Amino acid sequence: MKKIIKYIIAGLLIAPVITISSCKKDINEQNKINPNAFSDSEPALMITGAQLANVMANEGEAARLACIFAGHLTGYDRQFISYGLYSMNAGDFDGPWGTIYADGIAQCRLVKAKAIAANNKVLEGVAQITEANLLLTTSSLWGDIPNSEACNDNILTPKFDKMSDVYNYCISILEAAAANVGSSSAYSAAYSGSFTWKEVANTLIARAKLHKKDYAGAIAAASAGVSDGNDFNANHATASPGAWNLYYDFLDWNRAGYISCDGSYIVNMLDSGTSASKRDAKTDETARFDYYFLKDNYTPIDPNMYGGVFDAQADFPLCSYVENELILAECYARTSNDTSALQHLNNVRASHEANFGGYQAYDASDFATNSALILNILKEKYVSLFGQVEVYNDVRRTGNVIGVPANVGTVLPGRFLHPQSERNTNPNTPAAGTLFDKLELFQ
Repeated sequence: MKKIIKYIIAGLLIAPVITISSCKKDINEQNKINPNAFSDSEPALMITGAQLANVMANEGEAARLACIFAGHLTGYDRQFISYGLYSMNAGDFDGPWGTIYADGIAQCRLVKAKAIAANNKVLEGVAQITEANLLLTTSSLWGDIPNSEACNDNILTPKFDKMSDVYNYCISILEAAAANVGSSSAYSAAYSGSFTWKEVANTLIARAKLHKKDYAGAIAAASAGVSDGNDFNANHATASPGAWNLYYDFLDWNRAGYISCDGSYIVNMLDSGTSASKRDAKTDETARFDYYFLKDNYTPIDPNMYGGVFDAQADFPLCSYVENELILAECYARTSNDTSALQHLNNVRASHEANFGGYQAYDASDFATNSALILNILKEKYVSLFGQVEVYNDVRRTGNVIGVPANVGTVLPGRFLHPQSERNTNPNTPAAGTLFDKLELFQ
């Protein structure tokens, strides 16, 4: 694997190869030797770069492609027309992969080593959480990925670990991280919200265990997960290029009209006039529809980039109370505890009522069967997590029970292709396969 270190934020100077045993030198002393040589960087600065890579992985190109595959977005112009028709090759996935490994996982592991050497438990835990977030996103999209041998200067062609092994590794470091961080929210320059790292770690554990169909384990983790009012968001408060919401940056600033919501399944879900609508006697989606969508802008229906969900200064949810509650709702329903499932579904509806209006609480008589309750929970999650990778994960792990139609043929894409950049340099890259192969945990 190539280790090409990109510098995401100005002033963040990270040497491509840093040995932890190296002695620090005074900058002036270093300049006497070679004024152009990179000096080492403090781990508190390095973790911000890794976190920005995590934002890019979960809000950038990988998220856009995942949401095209999941029916949230449609390809409307240029190469995105082909993407919407599932006409893609391995090279189309080079960008996200490089960001994740060079800018994200490699830096997390350097920070983790530095934090351990300094006995800084909180920073160690933050690096563990960031690393796990990146790895879980990557494995959920590509399946088998480099992990145990990744980002090691002595291993140029790392092996690809099984998807299930990557998940087990991530769960283990998240559990360790939850103990390390306590109630801290330190080292969070890339993020916003009144979150605590421990709650974030637990929601990520719950997400991973849900993918593994460990419903009891997911309930245990989510019960200590992100709480009401304490969402974990990417920070886009600054109104300037480079700091904007990444969807806004793509939709309005850089690639206007390339992607759309015209003809998307999420529009049909929230539109009162379609057979796929999730509206019912207790659910009015009018305000949420207007917050999500913008008519007759670059395309007939764009994601709302002006004052809506993807406004330039709209923070982007990475782990939210709504997701955590819907994990609990689904897992309780799948373990035949419909009463608790309904309680957590209604917690989400109460949150939407506060934000949009139009959501009355459900009662048991609204669902004739356990399957009907689960379907409602999954539909709610599908529309609540607009623009997020997790929607694509849910569609695949549930066998597309909510009925997202394929843009071409009858089958949705099942995975991202391992990138051409990796295939060219690492003989351990798995056989090419197709875009429609099913991943290990989503069989």
